[in-house]
Amino acid sequence: MKYKNILLVNDINDDAETFVLVLNAINHEIRSSVEGSALEALKKLQDSKLSPDIIFLDFNMPHLDGSGFLKLLRDIEALKRIPVVLYSRNSGHMLQEALTKFKGVQYLKKHTDFRKLFKSLQKIIIPEKV
Repeated sequence: MKYKNILLVNDINDDAETFVLVLNAINHEIRSSVEGSALEALKKLQDSKLSPDIIFLDFNMPHLDGSGFLKLLRDIEALKRIPVVLYSRNSGHMLQEALTKFKGVQYLKKHTDFRKLFKSLQKIIIPEKV
Protein backbone atom coordinates (compact mmCIF):
# COMPACT_ATOMS: atom_id res chain seq x y z
CA MET A 1 0.00 0.00 0.00
CA LYS A 2 1.40 3.36 -1.00
CA TYR A 3 -0.39 5.53 1.59
CA LYS A 4 -1.45 4.47 5.08
CA ASN A 5 -1.94 7.83 6.86
CA ILE A 6 -4.45 9.97 5.04
CA LEU A 7 -5.69 13.46 5.82
CA LEU A 8 -8.92 14.74 4.30
CA VAL A 9 -9.52 18.47 4.54
CA ASN A 10 -13.22 18.94 3.81
CA ASP A 11 -15.91 21.09 5.37
CA ILE A 12 -18.89 18.97 4.27
CA ASN A 13 -19.62 16.23 6.83
CA ASP A 14 -21.50 13.91 4.43
CA ASP A 15 -18.62 13.97 1.95
CA ALA A 16 -16.10 13.33 4.73
CA GLU A 17 -18.10 10.40 6.15
CA THR A 18 -18.42 8.78 2.73
CA PHE A 19 -14.71 9.29 2.07
CA VAL A 20 -13.74 7.60 5.35
CA LEU A 21 -16.17 4.70 4.75
CA VAL A 22 -14.60 4.13 1.34
CA LEU A 23 -11.08 4.22 2.80
CA ASN A 24 -12.11 1.60 5.37
CA ALA A 25 -13.57 -0.56 2.60
CA ILE A 26 -10.32 -0.30 0.63
CA ASN A 27 -8.22 -1.35 3.61
CA HIS A 28 -9.14 -1.29 7.30
CA GLU A 29 -5.50 -0.57 8.21
CA ILE A 30 -5.63 2.90 6.63
CA ARG A 31 -5.54 5.62 9.27
CA SER A 32 -7.60 8.61 8.29
CA SER A 33 -7.96 12.05 9.82
CA VAL A 34 -10.54 14.62 8.81
CA GLU A 35 -10.26 18.36 9.30
CA GLY A 36 -13.23 20.58 8.50
CA SER A 37 -11.11 23.72 8.22
CA ALA A 38 -8.10 24.28 5.98
CA LEU A 39 -6.72 26.78 8.51
CA GLU A 40 -7.01 24.29 11.36
CA ALA A 41 -5.46 21.53 9.24
CA LEU A 42 -2.50 23.74 8.39
CA LYS A 43 -2.02 24.66 12.06
CA LYS A 44 -2.07 21.00 13.14
CA LEU A 45 0.34 20.06 10.35
CA GLN A 46 2.75 22.78 11.48
CA ASP A 47 2.45 21.71 15.11
CA SER A 48 3.17 18.09 14.08
CA LYS A 49 -0.20 16.94 15.38
CA LEU A 50 -0.87 15.42 11.98
CA SER A 51 1.63 13.51 9.87
CA PRO A 52 -0.17 12.29 6.76
CA ASP A 53 1.40 10.41 3.87
CA ILE A 54 -1.03 12.22 1.55
CA ILE A 55 -3.60 15.01 1.80
CA PHE A 56 -6.95 15.07 0.01
CA LEU A 57 -8.04 18.69 -0.12
CA ASP A 58 -11.49 20.02 -0.88
CA PHE A 59 -10.75 22.86 -3.26
CA ASN A 60 -13.75 25.02 -2.35
CA MET A 61 -13.31 25.75 1.35
CA PRO A 62 -14.37 28.82 3.34
CA HIS A 63 -11.70 31.14 4.79
CA LEU A 64 -8.83 29.43 2.94
CA ASP A 65 -9.42 27.78 -0.43
CA GLY A 66 -7.36 25.04 -2.04
CA SER A 67 -4.93 27.41 -3.77
CA GLY A 68 -4.29 29.35 -0.57
CA PHE A 69 -3.74 26.15 1.41
CA LEU A 70 -1.32 24.80 -1.21
CA LYS A 71 0.67 28.03 -1.29
CA LEU A 72 1.07 28.05 2.48
CA LEU A 73 1.83 24.31 2.60
CA ARG A 74 4.50 24.58 -0.12
CA ASP A 75 6.18 27.45 1.76
CA ILE A 76 6.81 25.21 4.79
CA GLU A 77 9.97 23.14 4.27
CA ALA A 78 8.87 20.22 6.46
CA LEU A 79 5.49 19.94 4.71
CA LYS A 80 6.06 20.86 1.10
CA ARG A 81 6.74 17.31 -0.08
CA ILE A 82 3.47 15.83 1.16
CA PRO A 83 1.47 14.73 -1.90
CA VAL A 84 -1.82 16.58 -2.34
CA VAL A 85 -4.93 15.56 -4.25
CA LEU A 86 -7.49 18.28 -4.92
CA TYR A 87 -10.89 16.77 -4.20
CA SER A 88 -13.77 18.61 -5.84
CA ARG A 89 -17.08 18.18 -7.66
CA ASN A 90 -16.11 20.48 -10.50
CA SER A 91 -12.99 21.10 -12.50
CA GLY A 92 -13.48 24.81 -13.17
CA HIS A 93 -10.96 27.41 -14.20
CA MET A 94 -9.64 28.12 -10.67
CA LEU A 95 -9.01 24.44 -10.02
CA GLN A 96 -7.26 24.01 -13.37
CA GLU A 97 -5.06 27.00 -12.56
CA ALA A 98 -4.06 25.44 -9.24
CA LEU A 99 -3.23 22.14 -10.91
CA THR A 100 -0.96 23.99 -13.34
CA LYS A 101 0.63 26.24 -10.72
CA PHE A 102 1.36 23.58 -8.11
CA LYS A 103 3.28 20.83 -9.86
CA GLY A 104 2.64 17.28 -8.77
CA VAL A 105 -0.82 17.99 -7.40
CA GLN A 106 -3.46 15.54 -8.57
CA TYR A 107 -7.22 15.91 -9.02
CA LEU A 108 -9.93 13.53 -7.84
CA LYS A 109 -13.56 14.20 -8.66
CA LYS A 110 -15.95 13.88 -5.73
CA HIS A 111 -18.24 10.98 -6.50
CA THR A 112 -21.55 10.39 -4.77
CA ASP A 113 -21.47 6.79 -6.00
CA PHE A 114 -19.62 4.57 -3.50
CA ARG A 115 -18.19 2.23 -6.17
CA LYS A 116 -16.82 5.04 -8.33
CA LEU A 117 -15.17 6.71 -5.35
CA PHE A 118 -13.79 3.33 -4.23
CA LYS A 119 -12.17 2.70 -7.62
CA SER A 120 -10.78 6.23 -7.89
CA LEU A 121 -9.30 6.23 -4.38
CA GLN A 122 -7.92 2.73 -4.78
CA LYS A 123 -5.98 3.82 -7.90
CA ILE A 124 -4.29 6.53 -5.84
CA ILE A 125 -3.76 4.70 -2.56
CA ILE A 126 -2.87 1.23 -3.88
CA PRO A 127 -1.83 1.86 -7.48
CA GLU A 128 -0.23 -1.54 -7.97
CA LYS A 129 -3.56 -3.34 -7.42
CA VAL A 130 -5.41 -1.50 -10.16
